[in-house]
Amino acid sequence: IMMNNRKKQQKASHSLADNIGYIYKLQWKHSPLSLVFLVLTIPVSIGISFLGIYLPKIVVSQVMNYEDLYSALWPIVVIGLAILVLTLFEKLISTMSSAFLSKFRDALENMKNKKCLNTDYENLESPKFRVLMGRANEALWGSNMGSTVERMSSGSIAMITSILNGVLFGAILTFANPILIVVLIAIPAVHYYSLKWVQKFQYHSKEFTAPLDKKLWYLARNASHYDAAKDIRIYNMKDWLLNMYHMLSKERLSWDVKVFRRQFFISLLDGFLILIRDGIAYFVLIMMVINNEIAIDDFVLYFSSVGAFTGTLSSIINQFASLNATSLITCDLRDFLDYPEKENSSETEENYDLNSVHEIKVKNLFYSYPGAEKPTLSNLNCTIKPGEKIAIVGLNGAGKTTFIKLLTGLYTPTSGNILLDEISISHYEKQDYYSMFSVVFQDHKLMPISIVETVACTEAHLANRNRVIECLQKAELYDKILKLPNGIDTLINRQINENGIELSGGEYQKLLLARALYKNSSILILDEPTAAIDPISESILYNKYSDLFKNKTAIFISHRLASTQFCDRIFYMQSGQILEVGTHDELLALNGEYKRLYDVQSQYYRSDGGDAK
Repeated sequence: IMMNNRKKQQKASHSLADNIGYIYKLQWKHSPLSLVFLVLTIPVSIGISFLGIYLPKIVVSQVMNYEDLYSALWPIVVIGLAILVLTLFEKLISTMSSAFLSKFRDALENMKNKKCLNTDYENLESPKFRVLMGRANEALWGSNMGSTVERMSSGSIAMITSILNGVLFGAILTFANPILIVVLIAIPAVHYYSLKWVQKFQYHSKEFTAPLDKKLWYLARNASHYDAAKDIRIYNMKDWLLNMYHMLSKERLSWDVKVFRRQFFISLLDGFLILIRDGIAYFVLIMMVINNEIAIDDFVLYFSSVGAFTGTLSSIINQFASLNATSLITCDLRDFLDYPEKENSSETEENYDLNSVHEIKVKNLFYSYPGAEKPTLSNLNCTIKPGEKIAIVGLNGAGKTTFIKLLTGLYTPTSGNILLDEISISHYEKQDYYSMFSVVFQDHKLMPISIVETVACTEAHLANRNRVIECLQKAELYDKILKLPNGIDTLINRQINENGIELSGGEYQKLLLARALYKNSSILILDEPTAAIDPISESILYNKYSDLFKNKTAIFISHRLASTQFCDRIFYMQSGQILEVGTHDELLALNGEYKRLYDVQSQYYRSDGGDAK
């Protein structure tokens, strides 16, 4: 029932003809020669097909009418050589087309990667977008037959070839008996609609199988993941993981069984239809020979034409059904590439200085996550002056990280505005706006590249190596790096790189500090990057960041109130609102929520063990 309801709601976003035109347009833009070679296969394939059914007629005719062996063999040899030449030429242009198609495949993959890298950050957190991204990957998965969208190009050319071949064989059979054409066309039509029925079911079932595949891939990946290995062994999670994988695999297999059952039924139906179709066709031809309506050599021609015509009809049906299925997957790719963006470029052209220290104003800011019952942030208003050191504190879930993602432009406000020097951040070109921030997030991810590339965020030969060393020295990490055999060219991540290294948690924090220093942006943001370390170490690290960014605006986020006393002002957040603002002493004197939480936290850090009251 759910399946039928969803089928009624779903409709392909683009037609088959539209998708073929879309693929041809992209192919002509990125690899025109691949399309030219594909088109050349049409006349060559038709020539081979025609000569292939005409050759048996010539053989029979020559044997029956000529006594001279030389005269009898000459036409046969000529046609045979023509078939050989055309076959070799077909192989050549097919090989050339496949070679040039790799360029087209790379272009499509590049389009997909650009979308992933340039799309709004919010999209990456959207389940709908991530499902589309998985389907786009599936559309671009290659094999010895090429990716799905490549098969849209080659498959449509093959179907055009089959249609022209069908017209040719049909015209030949019309001279024999028009009834043959009616019979040979009518019966395969049933096969086509049954195939279409199976393929529609298979496509719509993806709404159920895609989440299952995602979960199975997640379990398979994490079962062998380095970070998860300790927990799996210590907490004996292997049985739970195997049972979960078995349960999901069983559910996934049930969908495959549903598809296979339908395919098996279609195979039986197809065999029965072929038996009826060929039986009628051959009976008509045999009766025509018996009644002396056609000669033996013509019988051979028509007999070969029946086989070729029925084969061509089957090819057309299968190719058209395959193209329909491919078209649906191409819709997934196009829907992914066309997924709407909120913020990718500036709305207006403004003159702004990217290197100056800016004033930040937040006015009536609201933000709601998709599907949420209430806003995560409600009516936020604040001003951060140039060069000011601000702490944003509060318990987990207060909205601190969401606020930072809005400030940095990763999220777009549901309503309200954020101004940088009285200019709405929506007026800034997105990449320019990002360049103003050096951010160290709690959930950072370092790539398995060299230290110099990590700090400079660019290729090693483009990095300012002296500046990299200077930043590592300021972050107090260079002494360790200096002892490594390859110095700053040492690769990170031993699991990926055979000669790579693993750093401790504190050393990774220093590496992130060096990266932030190298970027030298006007605004520094630390979003609880030290949540896993003790409060005293966190306080020391925050003070180090503050000293190194003296002339910059700095925003420190923490749920530990004691770590940010050095800041010029503290914003205490609770339930998505800025509840209290002031210095540490001012907020204690206010005797509000900040002081209450500070008193609760501070008792655990006293040398005497604190008072539990």
